Amino acid sequence: MTGRRLGLTIGISAIVLFAVFWIGATIWFFGNENPDRLDDREWVAEAEARCAETRDELDRLPQAREAANMVDRAEQIDAATAVLAEMTADLAASAPGGDDGELVALWLESWRVYLGDRLAHADALRAGEDRQFRVTVDPDRGDGVDALLDAFAGRNRMPSCGDPLDIG
Repeated sequence: MTGRRLGLTIGISAIVLFAVFWIGATIWFFGNENPDRLDDREWVAEAEARCAETRDELDRLPQAREAANMVDRAEQIDAATAVLAEMTADLAASAPGGDDGELVALWLESWRVYLGDRLAHADALRAGEDRQFRVTVDPDRGDGVDALLDAFAGRNRMPSCGDPLDIG
């Protein structure tokens, strides 16, 4: 009887410990804010509005994927990139301070890299190299800079501030 009672006690203790572990893990997971989430929600709303304006402006431009030839495609990419660069400059000028400002600065640096990738792609097209659009890959994360843009925009509920997906 003692062996059976010991086994039952160990079994119940294991189940209780397992339940406590998962309850604690769930509380920790859902209780922690994402470190990339900005506290300045007013800036986030303003940034989303600015990015949405940019998307509307991009929609009014000729689409690169519909261009008749590589030179026209390069010119259309340049025009759209200029619009995105203006948006990026506006976001930088209005960036919040403190920790939020540091996060926004990192995100905008990813935008600058992405804009450089767009210009390099346009140059390649002008040089006669018809290739797929390639973005810089972050060596620490292994993700393309476009994925970093989208991840930050998504975490902060700024869907218009991600990759515009306008290059075919």
